[in-house]
Amino acid sequence: MLDWTTTETHLLLNPRMPAADRAALQQLVRDVPPLEAHVWLATSGTTGALKLTALSKRALLASAAAVNRHLQSNEHDVWLNVLPPFHVGGLGIHARAYLSGARVEAQPWDAELFVASHATLSALVPAQVSDLVRGGLRAPKAMRAIVVGGGALSPELYRDAQALGWPVRPSYGMTECCSQIATARGTSPELLLLDHVDARTTDDGRLAFRSESLLTGYATFERGFFDPKVDGWFVSEDLGEVEGRVLRVRGRAGEFLKIGGESVDLQRLDRILAEIAGADAALVPVEDERLGHVLQLALAGGDAEAIVAAFNARVMPYERIRSVQRVPEIPRTALGKLQRAKLRGQ
Repeated sequence: MLDWTTTETHLLLNPRMPAADRAALQQLVRDVPPLEAHVWLATSGTTGALKLTALSKRALLASAAAVNRHLQSNEHDVWLNVLPPFHVGGLGIHARAYLSGARVEAQPWDAELFVASHATLSALVPAQVSDLVRGGLRAPKAMRAIVVGGGALSPELYRDAQALGWPVRPSYGMTECCSQIATARGTSPELLLLDHVDARTTDDGRLAFRSESLLTGYATFERGFFDPKVDGWFVSEDLGEVEGRVLRVRGRAGEFLKIGGESVDLQRLDRILAEIAGADAALVPVEDERLGHVLQLALAGGDAEAIVAAFNARVMPYERIRSVQRVPEIPRTALGKLQRAKLRGQ
């Protein structure tokens, strides 16, 4: 993995990234001012366009130290890493182990192999937790905490995982803060801010954060390198509230829309659809002259009629799917997060 002690800067890219995108991002790094002791990670912006996020090694280690304190991790722990190292979730595990002296075991995701591990700590995304629950797989005794990030863990999935003995801890984080910002503790799903982060809510309801783990800046093809922080604060696209050290996330600003005058949370509907159709289906809002928006189903596989009927039976009338569009595939990130902007472009 990385040498955390040098001034070398690294560009970490998905090896399955198209060659043209890879070459373009490599050139982008060469074109922006050089940074020492940093890591560049590729992410997609709200428009679906690729951009690079610059994280200093110092920021990554500050985040890692805070997570270690929160999880009370030490040299006796073993991290089972099934997340890609070119994503901040997988990279963060290596930083935590570097500081604590813990061992890291890395392997591709396989639910059966995961259960057979003797590791004590891990990090998963909700889709992987769903694999464990759907398989009825019980947690091994050695596993004492699993941080779940990369998307919201539904109350139902949290409950079902707990029933099988999985010590899942919902979390909220972002690449821009080197991974975790708030993580549950013990058997409560309540999100608690880690001790390296301050948080507040802006006038328009967005969550803003200040931390030594914040990004140095972005690099994009349109703007080159720039620092999005204002007076040391990073304003996110997420809506929520802060009460003491408790963080409540309501969803992304761009994931709320109006249908017939009613507010609709796309992330909630995404979770319902995922329970019905898995990863082969996604919702796409389409502009409508009368209602403002309506929902279209993009489907890469499965029985469209059955999926639509099951979904519409669980939602409000104005939230129902109005049309179906077959697509070759549903674009998702390496961690399984829907790339709605890219799908809308198709």
